[in-house]
Amino acid sequence: MKLSNDTIRSITFGAVRIEEKADGLHFYKCTPKQIEAWSQFNDTLGAWSANSTGVRLDFHTDSPWMTFNAAKGNKFEVLINDLAVARIEFDPLRQSGITPKIELGEGEKRVTLVFPSHQEGGVLTEVELADGSTVTPHQHKEKILFIGDSITQGWNSHFDSNSYAWRVTRHFDADSIIDGIGGAFYAASTFDRPDFEPNKVIIAYGTNDFGHFKTQEELRQQMGAYLDLISAHYPKAKVYCIAPIFRFDLAKERKMGSWPECRALIQQEIAKRGFQLIDGYDLVPHLDYFFADAVHPNDIGFAEYAKNLIKNLEK
Repeated sequence: MKLSNDTIRSITFGAVRIEEKADGLHFYKCTPKQIEAWSQFNDTLGAWSANSTGVRLDFHTDSPWMTFNAAKGNKFEVLINDLAVARIEFDPLRQSGITPKIELGEGEKRVTLVFPSHQEGGVLTEVELADGSTVTPHQHKEKILFIGDSITQGWNSHFDSNSYAWRVTRHFDADSIIDGIGGAFYAASTFDRPDFEPNKVIIAYGTNDFGHFKTQEELRQQMGAYLDLISAHYPKAKVYCIAPIFRFDLAKERKMGSWPECRALIQQEIAKRGFQLIDGYDLVPHLDYFFADAVHPNDIGFAEYAKNLIKNLEK
């Protein structure tokens, strides 16, 4: 039983937009306005804003198996009842014409197909279940909008579903949009409000701002303008802002000054607007064991990040 495009749309979460093109269904975490705005900075930011971070099919079915094909996108994951059971590298399968078949087991279960967070976004051509199977969209308990850079996107997480944003999503059983973009920073021109009504907004910019802005005043203006847009467009949501996490190149000064000065400015601007400030220094241990490089946590670091962030969100 091949699922219709309408059925696939009904069980898709994490996408602000789905487009049907000649090669299949394309899924986006950002609006066209956002993609265009990031592209104005450079092509890389434009490309990373156009991929499928956080997008997933999330549904309940009694089918004992599932197959799917993707015209683009490499690393897909499958979770059954929130437990990872498969990580599929699609590029070699696509080249050999093999369609992956995932055994789901008997009885009713929740199935989550996690799309690639990096490189090319996932483009689905078909999803198939056993004939006569039930398909019901998962009913989430709340809605969360994540906004941030490559750390929010989950860079260096071996399993994309183990990034901090994904872990928080799974913990709260949330319908979430993970608007994490490698290299991103506070930029008012990139703001847009998708058709999504979150009860939590979590913003985690800052580490790229240290290198991007030439002066502290430039950062203050862009950050202030962006946060003011958040206030205006999400008056009913609880807004949390995460000051940047620890990094290992602290001694390196940039044009705007030192890293402690940058972090202090970010904390000041958050406090001015009455948002809930979460200090990133309290989220990930300051030890290289928890990092993949000087800036990005590894899977273990992301676990600590999520655990400590969840404590703050549950207070």
